[in-house]
Amino acid sequence: MKLKRVVSLVLSAALSLGILSGCGLEKNETQQENNNASVENNDGTRTIIDQAGNEVVLPEKIERVVIASVWPLASVYILSMGTDKLVGLDPAIISAAENSMLIKVAPDISKIESGFSQNGYMNAEELLKLDPDVVLYSTGVMEDYEVAKQAGIPAVGFSLSVKDYNAVETINSWIELLEEVMGEEISNDEYIKYGEEMEVLISERLKDVKEEDKPKSMIIHKYNENTVSVPGLETWGDYWITKSGGINVGKDITGTKEVGIEQVYEWNPSNIFITNFNDALPEDIYNNVLCGSDWSNILAYKEKGVKKVPLGMYRWYVTCSDSPLMLLWMAKQHHHELFSDIDFNQTMKDFYKKFYNFELTDEDIEIILNPVREAAGGIKK
Repeated sequence: MKLKRVVSLVLSAALSLGILSGCGLEKNETQQENNNASVENNDGTRTIIDQAGNEVVLPEKIERVVIASVWPLASVYILSMGTDKLVGLDPAIISAAENSMLIKVAPDISKIESGFSQNGYMNAEELLKLDPDVVLYSTGVMEDYEVAKQAGIPAVGFSLSVKDYNAVETINSWIELLEEVMGEEISNDEYIKYGEEMEVLISERLKDVKEEDKPKSMIIHKYNENTVSVPGLETWGDYWITKSGGINVGKDITGTKEVGIEQVYEWNPSNIFITNFNDALPEDIYNNVLCGSDWSNILAYKEKGVKKVPLGMYRWYVTCSDSPLMLLWMAKQHHHELFSDIDFNQTMKDFYKKFYNFELTDEDIEIILNPVREAAGGIKK
């Protein structure tokens, strides 16, 4: 299916100008190692290398799959395969799905067993009851690997930082690893191309923006009574802000750190983005109730630059199958005039129809762009 309407025209124009040709994304050593084809063993099994660097021996055919701590992977799995072969999902995945488009695109997801994991920990006995061929987990949660190993079940690690938090490249690497795990061709080449072209399109339009013309932006990942957690370098937040033409006010810190309102005053961002890993909404800042602080002297407050990060197939702050849309959304927030010709709502409709075979309604788009408090699943900190 061809890309439709506005984005189709924009990307096609870029292609005709030679903008996108010869601009394949470079693969670092980690990706090259992880993209080695699986090795067929003499006993009918296969050996692959996962994104934790572990050699994993898998059965020739995978029929029963459990997705544990790598929560965003569910959206990628469904993008590639639907719900076929899924026999277990971490409860957090189902909880997020209930407040996202994932439940509409794949309604069967709510019926998938989740009792093998409680309070963030897998139970080997309950896991064995599902009789999975493989467990897919986050490399940041090695406890899942140990439980699966204890149960004698192959476990494949997916890394959130395998591409230095480049969300588009991360998704592409996950699709490639999923293909190795499943032992069949499932890669969506058009999807991968779409994400790569979106990155190049945005980079091309922003190339002449001077540093002094880039807006200062801050992301609130989580919060508590007195502080907000702000992503610095080596985070999704830094990728989203810098790749979309902004300046990350937290660029002098590494990782996500808690800061007080005094630091926010000093940074004085013109944009504040609130993730869906907390239940805060823009009105909490406009009403001066978040962290019990006065936000009224901050530029983002004065210029109505406080926004909630959208939630589509998953929370858009982290990598997920909607990541190309998140990158475009952020670019439009930072430099609307450079992207005013792109109808974002129509782009979303085209994207969901093309890759999920799902017709988004105007009401669906309103829900995606304006998530409710409940979408945080009770998370604050």
